[in-house]
Amino acid sequence: MENEGEYYVNQTKLIHKHENLYFGLLVASSIMTILVAIVLTFATYGFLLVIIGFIVSLSMFAHWVQIGYIRTNGVKVTKHQFTDLYETYQRVGQGMGIRMLPDVYILQAGGILNAFATRFFQKNMIILYSDIVELSRNGQVKEVEFVIAHELAHIRRNHVQKQWLVLLGNIVPFLGSAYSRACEYTCDRMAAHYIQDEAAAKQALTVLAIGGTLAKEVNEFDYLQEASRENGFIAKYSELISTHPTLPKRIAAIATAAGEVNVPVFKTAGYVKASIIGTIALTVVLNGAIIAWLVMSDGFTSLASTPFIEEFDDMDPILELAYDNASYEEFEAEISTGADVNVQDGFGDTPLHNLFYNEEVDYATVELLLKNGADASIKNLDEMTPRDLAIEGGYSFELVELLRKYE
Repeated sequence: MENEGEYYVNQTKLIHKHENLYFGLLVASSIMTILVAIVLTFATYGFLLVIIGFIVSLSMFAHWVQIGYIRTNGVKVTKHQFTDLYETYQRVGQGMGIRMLPDVYILQAGGILNAFATRFFQKNMIILYSDIVELSRNGQVKEVEFVIAHELAHIRRNHVQKQWLVLLGNIVPFLGSAYSRACEYTCDRMAAHYIQDEAAAKQALTVLAIGGTLAKEVNEFDYLQEASRENGFIAKYSELISTHPTLPKRIAAIATAAGEVNVPVFKTAGYVKASIIGTIALTVVLNGAIIAWLVMSDGFTSLASTPFIEEFDDMDPILELAYDNASYEEFEAEISTGADVNVQDGFGDTPLHNLFYNEEVDYATVELLLKNGADASIKNLDEMTPRDLAIEGGYSFELVELLRKYE
């Protein structure tokens, strides 16, 4: 194995050719999304910001719950717990130039062969599923070392932090998953380069496909050859929405990087490429059209005038008096200024409606509004008149009859 300095210099050559490109496009897309969100936030009086905040908070909470489960149920690898594994990831991490090594946990996953890197606040973590660790007990030490090196490569490249940074850029179809797949290729290359054993690297990926015991029986060329024939619409689209490249492609990439010949080539059918481009273009056009409509028409006004947002606008004084169950004298003073006694709020409620949302209503105040032109037959958005509200609220027979006379 080359020394740490040589590895640090050479690792830049191991980065997938599209990783930085996709990351740049995601950053640009995220910035554009943020700018549009700011405009929409102002246009909707902060309503959109509330929705975005709720979604982000929910995502973070779900992530924290997952981390909590891992930390309270998983077995942490330490000097005294799985000592051989601890020494392996310490050696690999230091060799890859990682200054602050992550915590490593082993978790049972019902036979699933995998591992992943994640982050909790400022602390990186690696989770190894138990079936992966068991490979080292069956003599497949290098394969386990490859898996560990792959996850440490994610940390070395700051992939976890970057995924959160460009989260909003995923509005562009397939771009986020394309970036994630490029990151996986990079980490495969870095891990294979570190362990200096391409055969073990390829075997580790084969193990993820079929398990440790059967992996030894797999004919690699036939496996890749058969997989390369799956280039139709469904196969390609399932890959496009996936955060990981297919395992045969990852194996082929390692073989190609190692200079092997006669490696099956994975191609995409022309009509599939056209449909992908068409989907992206259609999404961009539709999003642009929606934004243009909002900007050039009364779209923003319509959004801002929805009943939910209307509640945050300044309420008409006489509506506010009714909502606060003001005194007879206050209503009388407001009516004397020419107030519209039939003005409606965003829910279609008039001052008469609003009065009956209170626990007690002054008979004289209701009569004052009615004698000054209040229309008792007006229905709100729930198709209810003031009398309907009075009946539902259990008000006196006298009040209900008074309203009925003016309908």
